[in-house]
Amino acid sequence: MVWVQGVARPVVSVVVPTRNRNAHAVACARSILENRDFLELLVVDQSDGAQTRDELKELGDPRLRYVQTDTRGVTASRNLGIELSRGDVVAFTDDDCRVPPNWTESLSAVFEADPDVAVVCGRVVVPEDLRSKGFTESFEPHVREWQGRYPPFGSDWGITANLSLRKSVVERVGPFDPMLGAGAPLRSGGEPDLLFRVLRAGLKIVNAAEVTVDHLGVRAFGAESQKLMRGYGKGTGAALFKHIRLGDVDAARVYAGFVAANVQRVCENLIKGQRPTGLGYLVSFLQGSLDSWQYGVDKQSRAYTPRA
Repeated sequence: MVWVQGVARPVVSVVVPTRNRNAHAVACARSILENRDFLELLVVDQSDGAQTRDELKELGDPRLRYVQTDTRGVTASRNLGIELSRGDVVAFTDDDCRVPPNWTESLSAVFEADPDVAVVCGRVVVPEDLRSKGFTESFEPHVREWQGRYPPFGSDWGITANLSLRKSVVERVGPFDPMLGAGAPLRSGGEPDLLFRVLRAGLKIVNAAEVTVDHLGVRAFGAESQKLMRGYGKGTGAALFKHIRLGDVDAARVYAGFVAANVQRVCENLIKGQRPTGLGYLVSFLQGSLDSWQYGVDKQSRAYTPRA
C-alpha cells in the first residue's frame, strides 16, 4: 500500500495472459504502459515460439515483466501472474483488449475509496465498427455493488477482460480454478466460479462503469461464434454445477434461476414465431453440468480435480 494523506492507495500489478497472438499482445501491452498509476505489467506467455517475447522486448519499458510458461489454459496463466505479482491489487485484461490511459488510475480509485471492496468488475465495450463483423463478449454494469446476494445468472457477472481483485482475496477464497477457462478441459467459466466464491465468502464486488476497456476479439457470425458460445455455455454450467455438487443451496438457486429465465426466453421467441434464440447456449450450459461429473471436486478449495 502507498499512503497518501492518510488514505491507503493500493499498488497495482497488471496481468495479461497470451498465446500465439503476438500482435495483440504487443498492442495491448502498449496501451497498458501508457498508464502511470501501476507497479508492473506481467505478460504471461504460453506461446509455442519466441516471437511474442522478442516483440515485447522491443518496448523497452522496465515495468514490463515477461513470463514464459509451458502451462496451458488462461486460468493457469492468471494464477501464475497472481503468484508472481508484487502489488496489493492484481488487475486483469485480455491480449485482445485495449485500455485507456486512465485505466489503472480509475480501478485503483475504487479500491482506495472503500477498503471493503474485494473485486472490481469494469465495463467491457465492443467498438461500434466491430459489432457488425461478428460476436465479441462485452460487459455492461447495472447494479454497482453486490454483497450478501447474487446477481441473476447471465447478468451483472463481470469478465476477466476487465477484472481486478485484492491479492488478499485469493488467500481467502483461492485462485482461479485451472480446470475452467479457455484452453482448460472445461473451456470456460473461470470468472463466474471465482465471483461466486467471492460473494459466498461475504465479500463485496463493485461493478464499475467508469473502469472501461475495449474488446477487439471478434469471432465471425456463424460456426465460429456459435462454437465460442457453446464453449461459454458448457464452462459456465460446469462452473456453477460444481458448487451444487458440494451441496451449496445458493448455487442451486442461481442455477435454477438461470435455467428458468432461459427456458422462458426460448419459449417466448417460439410463441412469437421467432428463432429460439438462446436454445443452443442453454443446451450447452446443461451439457457442462453433465461434463462436471468427469472430474472430482476438492471440498476445501472448491476446485475441480482429475478423477483417480
